Amino acid sequence: MNTARTVLGIALVGAVLELSHAGLAKTATPPARPSIPYVATRNDTVQDMLWIANVGRDDVVYDLGSGDGRIVIAAVRDFGARRAVGIEIDPNRIGQSRESAEKAGVKDRVEFIQGDLFTTDFQQASVVTLFLGHQSNIKLRLKMLTILKPGTRIVSHQFGMGEWEPDKALTVRTVYLGMWGEAGSPFKNNPRVPNYTGNESHFGTSEKIMMWVVPAPVAGIWRGKVHTAQGLQDLQLILHQRLSEVTGTFQVSSKANQAGRVLVDLWGSHLRVWCIPDHMGYGRFDLRFDGHVHENTMKGTLAVTDEGRLQERAWEAQRDKADFAGTWEWPCASGPRSVKLHIERRDGHLIASYMDRDQTTLVTDFYDCGGGFYFTLLIGREDEGSIRITEDTGWLIGEAVLDDGVLKGHIEFYPYGGTSGVPGERKAPQTVIPDWTPRLVKR
Repeated sequence: MNTARTVLGIALVGAVLELSHAGLAKTATPPARPSIPYVATRNDTVQDMLWIANVGRDDVVYDLGSGDGRIVIAAVRDFGARRAVGIEIDPNRIGQSRESAEKAGVKDRVEFIQGDLFTTDFQQASVVTLFLGHQSNIKLRLKMLTILKPGTRIVSHQFGMGEWEPDKALTVRTVYLGMWGEAGSPFKNNPRVPNYTGNESHFGTSEKIMMWVVPAPVAGIWRGKVHTAQGLQDLQLILHQRLSEVTGTFQVSSKANQAGRVLVDLWGSHLRVWCIPDHMGYGRFDLRFDGHVHENTMKGTLAVTDEGRLQERAWEAQRDKADFAGTWEWPCASGPRSVKLHIERRDGHLIASYMDRDQTTLVTDFYDCGGGFYFTLLIGREDEGSIRITEDTGWLIGEAVLDDGVLKGHIEFYPYGGTSGVPGERKAPQTVIPDWTPRLVKR
């Protein structure tokens, strides 16, 4: 039996902060939630953040950790936002913010709430701004993708969202060093896991501003009718989703060789799909959809090219209902045994637990993608935030859709040791199951 050892993240800190912005303390027991020191966003950066989000008169802007209120005030005063709200835990800064709003003449269109940004509701936002830290962003990510409407813009100063790549990014040169800090991690250069920080600003004279658009949940099996040269046919789309990244396949019934892969662009609820058949010459047959997704309906325009003839029609598809509830089993990536994922729906939300031997771990980063799901789990992370290192420790990343009662997807395991991605550095084997089909063992 291997002896386990416990490792705490090492914080590298610049400027005058004793805690990293990722919230790792120097003590052996981290705080219950990330510690977020107050560092004011420079005024020119405030303008850049609101500009990249294209804030306008129809927007409701929420600044999480609003400090002295400068982003909230600028959103209304300089960009004409309909309303702006700041959430700040420090009562002194709440008072300062309200005084500043009155001086700026915008007090009737702004609000400052004293509260915990992790628990306070902000689902009315059309734009969310952040200057928190990497771990805080990851902790907020599931909440933001769950409560915010598709199309909502999220803007973060300096810190990213792990493997969720930004839709827009702006790098600004500055001679002002300001605050800097990051936590050491062997996964920091792995773009497939939440610990990835390769797209963030690091120590130097530049700042990074990133924006994400909240995606609609589009995973699943979609069915509609398509007009071809041979008449009306059934069209099936199978879409897999990892946050904003969507992949999949298509098939047209009763048509030889008219099945293949799809290229997908998802921007909020706006979905564009290009169906490219396998084993067929370019331009002989393809389908291009451009439209929107609302709940289980896809509506828009479908352009069909069939033997050189192009037709465009209004098109609609419906998504199959999917019930993931149950316990799903597959071979463990790190040892000769089976592991399980138990999924249930509670109060309208999917809840998942990972089961290995006699230990059950709640999957706190689990995304309901409509007819599919996506999850990340750092195996070995303990309740107090430390990591228990064994041969099983590492990131487990999975996604799947339900196809005729069978889960079909992709799962990856990245072990803790040797995963930095630095050229020339030894790497531990990585386990990827491209055709993951766990077995339902209990409903």
